Amino acid sequence: MTSQGRSADRCARNGSFPKTDAHGMAATALYERACETIESDKQQLFSLNHEIWSHPELGLEEHHAHNILTRYLKERGFSVEENFIKGTGFRATYSPQIQSLESEVKGKFTHICILCEYDALPELGHASGHNLIAESAVAVGSALKSVLELNGNEAKITILGTPDQEGNGCKVEAISQGLFQDVDIAMMVQPYKVNIAKPTMLTIMRLKLRYIGKAAHACAQPWEGRNALDAAVLCYNNISALRQQLKSSMRIHGIISKGGIKPNIIPEETEMRFYLRARDHQDMIILQQKANAAFVAAAKATGCELQWEFSETPYSNLCSNDRLAMLYQKHAERLGMEFVTDPVELSLPVGSTDMGNVSHVVPSILPTFSIIPKESGNHSVANHSAEFTQIAGTELAHECVLSASKAMAMAAIDVITSPEILKEVKEEFQERVQSNAAAVTTCPLRDFNPNPARQYHLSISKSVDIFAQYLAWYGVAGSVSKTMVSP
Repeated sequence: MTSQGRSADRCARNGSFPKTDAHGMAATALYERACETIESDKQQLFSLNHEIWSHPELGLEEHHAHNILTRYLKERGFSVEENFIKGTGFRATYSPQIQSLESEVKGKFTHICILCEYDALPELGHASGHNLIAESAVAVGSALKSVLELNGNEAKITILGTPDQEGNGCKVEAISQGLFQDVDIAMMVQPYKVNIAKPTMLTIMRLKLRYIGKAAHACAQPWEGRNALDAAVLCYNNISALRQQLKSSMRIHGIISKGGIKPNIIPEETEMRFYLRARDHQDMIILQQKANAAFVAAAKATGCELQWEFSETPYSNLCSNDRLAMLYQKHAERLGMEFVTDPVELSLPVGSTDMGNVSHVVPSILPTFSIIPKESGNHSVANHSAEFTQIAGTELAHECVLSASKAMAMAAIDVITSPEILKEVKEEFQERVQSNAAAVTTCPLRDFNPNPARQYHLSISKSVDIFAQYLAWYGVAGSVSKTMVSP
């Protein structure tokens, strides 16, 4: 057992939790109940985790993971709605007061939502450790259910299975369906190389470019052609040159996914895929302008036409709730977890997630937890690598996720048992909403104008309804933006 696991085991078994919280002994007993539940389920949890890890499934194809997760939750007394979002999603709920009278008491209980992911990456498998996220979700949900059975608090627990995080992000659809409207807090954990209570997660826009030229015989009549591969190469080089002028929080990465048919045919069509990332939506608009100029310049220089297509689900930056993050870190440190303190390392982006969208509509946290052996001293192992995939399937990673799950459950218990804490969480969230209002543009992220000379104008309104704004941006299905630029 790891040092994290031994520390968690000691706390769960011998009642060593400090009794310093405002709600005192009662909360301490509930902490112990939650940790004991997770400890007692640890073998079943590892089997569940490893079954998902051993059978990686791409987004919207997670049928096996969906089936074993929903079966596990049904067996533990949750009310489960299968095939809830996009066929492979689910919603599992439990509340001792509202099993049959939910409509009568709606809004009179604290509602905790635990997010669950279980899709894998092409070729690499679970290189983001979504098998561990799934294990954590059911562990936290089961622990909180046992707590409610013990003390009968007026609370509701939802475990929301959200498919395709690596693709089009079904949390965005969950927002559009209003699934978070009665949720008080949303929580999830993310496997990583270090422990961070408030990781930096960037806004992301994903797009596909197509350059359309004209085919010709590359030897006999090359002058009759317009080379779409030249356009793609110029575009890639333009982006590479642009990077040195970008802010440190901005990222652009891309590939040429289609480069031609045969060397003796002037390529008539090429395809590229790009991810644009920025600190927030304002910076994303600036980044889009800069990238746009690079894309269009390549088309004009080669006489090609340009088409582009955006993902319908851009991800927002993560806005972690400070109060919730502090609660999580406090409990995690008591379990022996050590957190990053270096400001530089804390500012480095971890990635992007549709949990960012959730964090703009409900108080949320997504702390990272380390699955890298401390004794190895190797913190260069990154997500989305074959090495990370292997570590995500180990018993070490399982012990680490148990500790993170216990900390998450205890933070949720604080919210459930203390109206004052819940009030502080919500007040902070509202303050963040109001402070963000002046910085929010009414120009949707998908409004990517093909004319690089046009300047975006931010429409600033302090009275903007952030929740409605995000539903409009992320929840309203519409035609995907497609624009053609002719030379």
